[in-house]
Amino acid sequence: MRTKVFFVLILIFGYSEYGFAQNAPPVITVEGNQEFCGNAPMNIVTSVSITDADAGDTTLENVFIQISEGYTINQDLLVLNGIYPNITSSWLVQEGKLTLEGPASFTEFIDAISNVTFQTTQTNFTQDKSFSINLGDANYLPSTGHYYLYVSSDGITWTAARDAAENLDYFGLQGYLATLTSEEESTFAGEQSPGTGWIGASDVGVESTWRWETGPEAGTVFWMGTANGQPVNGEYSFWNNGEPNNFGNEDYAHITDPSIGNIGSWNDLPNAGDPAGPGNPYYPRGFFVEFGGMPGDPVVNLSASSIIITPKMTFDDTIVVCNEGEVSVNINANTDTVLWYETPSSTTLLNDGFTFSEFITTTTTYWVLPVFDGCVGGPRTPITVTVPDVPDANNISITQCDDSTQDGITSFNIDNAFELITGGIINNRIINYFEDVNLNNAINGSDYTNSSNPQIIYAQVIDILNGCANIAEVTLEVIVSSNGSSALIETCDDLVEDGFVFFDLSEANNQVLSGAPQNATVSYYETYDDASLELNGLPNAYFNTIQNEQTIYARINNGEACYRISEVLLRVKPLPNVNTIEEVYYCLNDFPETITLSGGIIDGIPNNYYYNWSTGETTMAIEINEIGSYSVVVTEPDGCANERTINVIASNVATIDNVEVEDVSANNSITILVSGEGEYDYSITSVNGPYQSSNTFTDVVPGIYTVYVRDIKNNCGVATENVSVIGYAKFFTPNNDGYNDTWKLMGISEQFQPNSKVFIFDRFGKLLYTLNSPIDAWDGTFKGNPLPASDYWFSATLEDGRTFKNHFTLKR
Repeated sequence: MRTKVFFVLILIFGYSEYGFAQNAPPVITVEGNQEFCGNAPMNIVTSVSITDADAGDTTLENVFIQISEGYTINQDLLVLNGIYPNITSSWLVQEGKLTLEGPASFTEFIDAISNVTFQTTQTNFTQDKSFSINLGDANYLPSTGHYYLYVSSDGITWTAARDAAENLDYFGLQGYLATLTSEEESTFAGEQSPGTGWIGASDVGVESTWRWETGPEAGTVFWMGTANGQPVNGEYSFWNNGEPNNFGNEDYAHITDPSIGNIGSWNDLPNAGDPAGPGNPYYPRGFFVEFGGMPGDPVVNLSASSIIITPKMTFDDTIVVCNEGEVSVNINANTDTVLWYETPSSTTLLNDGFTFSEFITTTTTYWVLPVFDGCVGGPRTPITVTVPDVPDANNISITQCDDSTQDGITSFNIDNAFELITGGIINNRIINYFEDVNLNNAINGSDYTNSSNPQIIYAQVIDILNGCANIAEVTLEVIVSSNGSSALIETCDDLVEDGFVFFDLSEANNQVLSGAPQNATVSYYETYDDASLELNGLPNAYFNTIQNEQTIYARINNGEACYRISEVLLRVKPLPNVNTIEEVYYCLNDFPETITLSGGIIDGIPNNYYYNWSTGETTMAIEINEIGSYSVVVTEPDGCANERTINVIASNVATIDNVEVEDVSANNSITILVSGEGEYDYSITSVNGPYQSSNTFTDVVPGIYTVYVRDIKNNCGVATENVSVIGYAKFFTPNNDGYNDTWKLMGISEQFQPNSKVFIFDRFGKLLYTLNSPIDAWDGTFKGNPLPASDYWFSATLEDGRTFKNHFTLKR
C-alpha cells in the first residue's frame, strides 16, 4: 500500500521545489505593513525582492498570494493589475488565494507582485488582513512560519497518509500529518481542504485519550473523553458538534468535508474512513501535510508576508435621550481620528475626533468614518441616537377602608392601580414609588402604609424599552367606617373526613352585602391585610386552609372605593361517626344461618338517623347469609351523610385433601394439603394446639398422630385426620424396668399397616423372631433365653409393599 501511495505522491510532488533536486530554493522578501484607507484598492506590498543562490536560476513556474489571516470570504479580493505577457492570474475564492502562473522571470514576478491590490466590500472590520506570498505550491501561514499542503488521494487510510506525509519534504523541510494547535491553523486548513482530509491526531493508544502522533507535537495529549470531554492543559482543539463519538471504533482524526458542520472542524473515523459512495462526505479524499518545526529543518524563505492594518472601532449603539437633551457619543478606534458627517455622502464635516456632543430634540443619525493619517475616504458607519417620547403617567386617587384601629392609617396596594397610572399600557412598563417629588425614599407599592390622611406619593413610570420615565401624583385616602356584620357558611365534611372541604363563598354574598349601596361588589380574602390591599383574592370555590373552622374576609367596594370589610366564618360540619370500611367473615359451612350487619354508629344509636342500604332496606341493621359487598348511607337530620361499606368475606372449615408423610428416615415429616375459603393454621399435638402457620412438620417422632387444621379468620371449625409415621427405636433395654423393655416398629396399628411383617436376625443372619401383628414386640430372648447385648438386624415388609432393612442395639 505504501508503494502505491508513494507513486501517487511522486506524480503530485515531482517538481524541483519539493526538494527532489539538489538546487537551493529561491528567497523572497517583501515590505508592506500599511494602514488601510477606506475601501479603495490598495497594493499589498511596498517593495519585493526575489533572489536565488544558484546563479542560473532566474525564473519561476508560479507564485501564490493568499489572505492567510483575517480573510472574509465573498467580500475580500486580490487582483493583479497591469499586463504581463508571461503571467496569468486566477482567484480561488474558497481559499482566498491568487495564483500567478508562469513561467516568468524573477523581474516579471517582482513587477506583478508589486501590482497586486487588495479590495473589499467589508465595512465593519474586526481583524487586520495578513498576506503570504509563496514561491512554492505549499501555503504559508505567517503566525506559525510553517507551510501547508492538501494532498488529494481518494480512499487513502490514516496510517498510509501518515507514512506518505513523512516521506515528503519541502525544500528540506520534513513533512508530517498536520498538527493544528491554534484557531488560525484550523481555519487555514479548512479553507484549503476540498474534502475529508486526515490530520495527525489519534486515540488508538488509549481510548478517548487524544494525542498528536506526528510532527514536533508527537505524544502531546490535548483532549480527554468523547464529545462531552475536555481539553488537557489548555491545549487547542476544534471538534465538530457531537464529536468525537467513537462510533464504530473511530480512532483517527480528520478535517471534515466543507459540507459538514463548521469549516476546518474535526471528526473521528476508523483507519479506513467510510466506504466510497455517492456524495459520502466521510469517504477519505486526501490528507493535510505540514512542513516546518522539525529538528534539523533548514531555514527556508520561500514565503514572505505583509499586513494591512484595518480601521476598527467600537461604540455604544443603544444611546437614548428621553424627549430631548444633551447627548455625548464616544468612539474607541485604532485610527488617528474619527470624522463625523450628517449623511452617508455629505461633504460637510460635523466633527473631527473620538467624541461628539450636542443638544438634540429628535432621533438623530451620525455617519462616522475612522481614518488613519492621510486617509479621507471609506464607508461610513451609522450611529443612531434615539429620542423617544416619555411614557404616560396619570395622576389618580386611591380610596381605602381603614383597618381595625379606625385611625385613618392603613395599608395600600398601589400596584392595583397600575393600568390607571400608565393609561392602560401594561407591556414594557414598570412603576417605582417614592414619598417625595424628588424621588427620594422609595416605597413598596404593593404594601404601603400611609403616614397621613390624605397623602400624596409619586409614581415614576418607566418605559423598559428605552429607559425613559415620567412622574404621576397618587393621592391616598382612608375611609374610617366600622366593619359590617359577620357571615357564616356551613358545609358538610367530605368522605375524607379531615375538616377540609370546598366552600361556595357566594353563599355569603347576601349576608355581607346587607345594608351596602345597591351596586356594591364583594370579593373574598384569607387575611384582613389581603382584603385591605386587595391582594390574593379567593375564588368562589374555596378550599379552606384551617381545619374545621376558619375566618376569612369579605371586602365590599362601592365603585373603586372600599366601603367596608366583614368577617366570614367557614365551618366544616362533621359527618355521622361510622366505621366507613369493615370486613366480616361468613362461614359457608353454617349456611343458611344469617349474620347481622349494623349501620355502625360509634357514639350511640340515635333514633333520628336515616339509613339507606344497598339492598334497599332502611333499618339500622340487616341480616344476610351471602358473600359480597354491602354499603349503607347514614344521614343526620341536618343532611350530613356518611357511607359505610361492609365487605362480607367467605370463610369455611378446611378440607384435608391429602397428608404427605415422609417416614422411616432420619428426618420424618408430615405435610398437610388442604383447600377451602378460610385462612388456616396447623397442629399435630392437640385440638387446642399449639398451632403453626406452616403446613409442614419436621423431625417427627414415629407414631400415630391426629392432624388438626383450624380456620383462624372466623373460627369456622377444625378439620382432623389420623396419620401414621412409621419408624423404629435405635436401641431397647429389656431389664423389666418398664422403659424400652421391648422393640417393635412404631406407627403400626390396627388402622395403619396391620398386616406388616418384621424378621429379626442376629449378626450371623440367624432368624430370631418374627413380628406378625401390630401388638407383637420382641423382648430380646431366643427360645426363652435372654440374648446378649449386641447389634441385631431386621427386615421389614409393610402392608403397602414397602421394604427396608436396618439394625438396632440391645443393651443390658
